[in-house]
Amino acid sequence: MKGLKLLVSLVLTAFATAGSLLVVHSVALAKPVENVLSAAELPAQRSPTGEEIKMNCRYPVLSSYAGSYFSYSIDLEYVGGKEPRVFDLKAEVPQGFTYSIYPGYESTEIAAIRIDPNKGYPETIKVTVRPYVWLTPEPGEYTVKVFASSGEVKNSIELKAIVTAKYDMAVEPSTGRFNTEATAGQDNYFKIIVKNTGTAPLEKITFGSSITGSPSGWSITFTPDKIDTLGVGDKREVQVNIKPARKTIAGDYMVTISADTEAKNAFASASIRVTVLVPTIWGWVGVGIIVLVIAGLAVLFMRLGRR
Repeated sequence: MKGLKLLVSLVLTAFATAGSLLVVHSVALAKPVENVLSAAELPAQRSPTGEEIKMNCRYPVLSSYAGSYFSYSIDLEYVGGKEPRVFDLKAEVPQGFTYSIYPGYESTEIAAIRIDPNKGYPETIKVTVRPYVWLTPEPGEYTVKVFASSGEVKNSIELKAIVTAKYDMAVEPSTGRFNTEATAGQDNYFKIIVKNTGTAPLEKITFGSSITGSPSGWSITFTPDKIDTLGVGDKREVQVNIKPARKTIAGDYMVTISADTEAKNAFASASIRVTVLVPTIWGWVGVGIIVLVIAGLAVLFMRLGRR
């Protein structure tokens, strides 16, 4: 019978030591995943006096796109004690991530918190986990563990973050200059670069354009007119032919060039200032008309002067 009691005691102690809670809470761009198991508190490690620190949170799983940060809100409740205790706080994060711990409603970073067992309500802390600015994590599931300990009273909580693919792209002139010239009634070529700046391939990219004031008779075409696939970090050069209407008045026009995927999960645009010039032949025609008018006036004055 004594051996049986010892075995039960060892099993209960091992179960209590391994206890953890899967919890996540989010802010900013993150969103909680629906229909997940609610956080259920497992036995914390008790001290010989029956003291324990409970850790709890509402959302067990969080999902957001690569590059964003995750902020977990955790409730800490110290029970079984008579006097306040200071609990050390730390976290274990995946490689490539960093973390900060704050009080629930303050912005000062902390490494410990003083909890009074007689308060009657839990203390709240926020644990913010983010990837390093120069790294973009691969899509997948990541586990974060948060620990609270004060002597023999300790517990931990397990958080899960699901990183999803980020769909994004950029459009910019190949020369880096957002202005060009175009002759009315003629083909004028301008090159742009389309780059995949996300973390997943982009499929079936098509192009469009618009002109401020919507002048009639303009033609803007793209070669190629679509991109079937653009891998992560890849870029493609596209030639744009801007052909203003033949009777377009000389001046500056704003042309917006856009790129969009068929799935509508990524979009980019660039505004280009186009200075429209009149064809040279019309310039000479204008000069000829002016010369003829001056010559006609000169002849008229000469005839009137003789009279």
